[in-house]
Amino acid sequence: MVKYHAMFRFISISVFAIFLCLYLQAQDQRLRGRSLTNQASDYWEDLSPVEDPSASPVPATILAKVERPRIFGTGIPAWQTRYTLGPGDTLNFSVYDRPDLSRENVQIAPDGTVSFLQAVAVQADGLTPDELRDLIEQELSMFHKDVKVIVSPFDVASKEFSIIGRVRSPGSYPLDRPTSVLEAISLAKGIETNNVRGSAFELADLQRSFVARNGRKLDIDLASLYYRGDLSQNAYLEPDDYIYVASNLKNEIYVLGAVARPGRFKMPVRLTVAQAIAEAGGFDRNAYQIKVLVIRGSIHEPETHIVNIKDILAGRTKDITLENRDIVFVNERPFELVERALDSAIFVFLQTVTTESIVNNFVPLTD
Repeated sequence: MVKYHAMFRFISISVFAIFLCLYLQAQDQRLRGRSLTNQASDYWEDLSPVEDPSASPVPATILAKVERPRIFGTGIPAWQTRYTLGPGDTLNFSVYDRPDLSRENVQIAPDGTVSFLQAVAVQADGLTPDELRDLIEQELSMFHKDVKVIVSPFDVASKEFSIIGRVRSPGSYPLDRPTSVLEAISLAKGIETNNVRGSAFELADLQRSFVARNGRKLDIDLASLYYRGDLSQNAYLEPDDYIYVASNLKNEIYVLGAVARPGRFKMPVRLTVAQAIAEAGGFDRNAYQIKVLVIRGSIHEPETHIVNIKDILAGRTKDITLENRDIVFVNERPFELVERALDSAIFVFLQTVTTESIVNNFVPLTD
């Protein structure tokens, strides 16, 4: 019986070994007939071909217009319908029927507090003058009977806007009254100009200029406002708005997004999309390398072009020649709608040019 079991076990192991050898031989033959490494084409997504650049100045594949709510310059600015105080504002205080207690030119401290008589370090930041009056009367009621306080703003310094770039006097300016975009440019002494052989020309590229609020571009077309007199673009400014006036002298491009060194690059000679990305150090590890977005023209109504990198690298179409002030944007993830990638690209562009201008050209307002 023991011999029978041993023989059966030997036969089973032998049969298994034979099948294993046959399987490994078949796998070896299959692997010998194919490459062990994946081809680059295995990672490409089929895209519609880019038009030949010789056929048109720009390979127009997809033109996108992003609809955004318009900002109109009519009516009273929102911040003036409920004016709030802040550090740097100067106030006059008086008490009804007690002229001896009046105080003038009392400035709100950097921490947002203000003091008047026995009301010490009262928090004024973010309050209206009437709300501050109520707090001060409450504090003084412990020392004075039926006290009636009058709070009058004397000088407004807590609200301001900034204008940077190609204006004669860039800097920060107090927003002490309703101020429109054109008035702001006028306060900065206008667009910077230069003279060549007796002819003056402006140094600003208003198609690339913008007004930003809370880090986002407002739908204000400065070129239409300045050159075509479209006063619907002459919006009132809000506190902390900034105006960026771009230069038209620089021969440059921007390569932004998921590249090793995003930013502005000089273009002494014509560059293609692939060369521009190489200038920026190539793609980073998060880059979506299949579709690259090229933005051309005005940032208010831009032309957007999807470049088929697969066809360019495979030699099926010519590389795309960039023009002065083009923006090349590499997204970090696949996108179906051009509008979404465009919004990201414009947002990054605003951050980049604003930071550069502040670092290189910003001059604080001095007395």
